[in-house]
Amino acid sequence: MAQYDILVKHIIDLFAREFACLALDTPEVEILGRLTTEQPTLKMHHNDVTLKVQLHGGETAILHIEIQTDDSREKPMPLRVLAYSSFLMLQHEMPVYSIVFYLRPPAGATDPGRLHHRYGPELGLELDYKVIRLYELEGEPVLSSDAIGLLPFTPLMSPPSGTSGRVWVEKCVSAAVDAPVDETTRATLLFGMSVFGSFVHPDEFFRELITEEIMQESPFYESLRQRHLQEGIERGARAHAIENTLAVLNARFPGSDVDRVKAILEGVGDLERLKTLNLNASLVPSFEVFLRGLDN
Repeated sequence: MAQYDILVKHIIDLFAREFACLALDTPEVEILGRLTTEQPTLKMHHNDVTLKVQLHGGETAILHIEIQTDDSREKPMPLRVLAYSSFLMLQHEMPVYSIVFYLRPPAGATDPGRLHHRYGPELGLELDYKVIRLYELEGEPVLSSDAIGLLPFTPLMSPPSGTSGRVWVEKCVSAAVDAPVDETTRATLLFGMSVFGSFVHPDEFFRELITEEIMQESPFYESLRQRHLQEGIERGARAHAIENTLAVLNARFPGSDVDRVKAILEGVGDLERLKTLNLNASLVPSFEVFLRGLDN
């Protein structure tokens, strides 16, 4: 998700009220302001979006929104939401309502939306938050509404019964083209649609309908393109380092369980670490010594 953060946050920043209405399932919400979300922990973290809102009845609260492309890997989502909401409540001393949006199916399928621990009648911890899987929402009502900020995510949503994926994408793109916004915002909506829509539809659906010239009008087009290129280079370098390491191990220690090493190496995200292991494969006296080095 990290590579899409800036695009998602910009869209929500432009159309905060639409996302707040969807998150809280009410049209009666007013955005009072946006809050800084840097948490002073050992590892700095920025929540996706944190808004100060006024709800129906006059209650002032904090709306905390997390956007997930896939399931949370580093920490279970209930623990993450607990950390975020606790920090926000402590800092601002007002109610915090947390919502997690999941984009790509089947992300969030097992997210319970709650964290409950209980020890006897007196000890425990309870946290409830809302889980919205965008890919499970009906898309037609969104296209029929004036929720312009949700348009980039409509291709992820369920089309009307009997509507093919291609026809649905055409309808979503048409709605973005006709949206009453300036050209730069329209380009960002269409660019976002091509990015997020490709999670569930073939890329060519969007390439046929949205020209590169239009998407280039978005201020996020070039930065994301460069990031994708860099990620491609890094993936290639990682694959090359793994391939070289396995080749050295096979040549030096024939008959060893190199397949076991391959699975471990593919889980190493740090390119410099992979380069070090590649060098170690040429220097270690035995396959067992190399295996022990994998744990260091």
